[in-house]
Amino acid sequence: MTMSEERTTSTTDQREEWVDVTVTALPDLHLVRITSTDGDVQEYLSAEADDLAAAAEHTAGTAQWCAKYRQLLVPGALAATGRHPFFKLHPASLPLSA
Repeated sequence: MTMSEERTTSTTDQREEWVDVTVTALPDLHLVRITSTDGDVQEYLSAEADDLAAAAEHTAGTAQWCAKYRQLLVPGALAATGRHPFFKLHPASLPLSA
């Protein structure tokens, strides 16, 4: 394997992958549900659930998710909340829904 092939392989393995998702936030529980395009639902916690709920309502739930960094991008959040469009999410320790 040449040096350029090694560099390409490692860059590909470590690249950030942003995927389209639908987001729903339940501010009272600090809970955020992310639904992928294939219907997979994941739950996370966020201290910014109030802002995230307002941003998600403004964008009809449209967002992008990067699992590597647990970052959610809600384009248009600035217009809805006056704050940043990126939200850091934390894994929910226990499933809170059936």
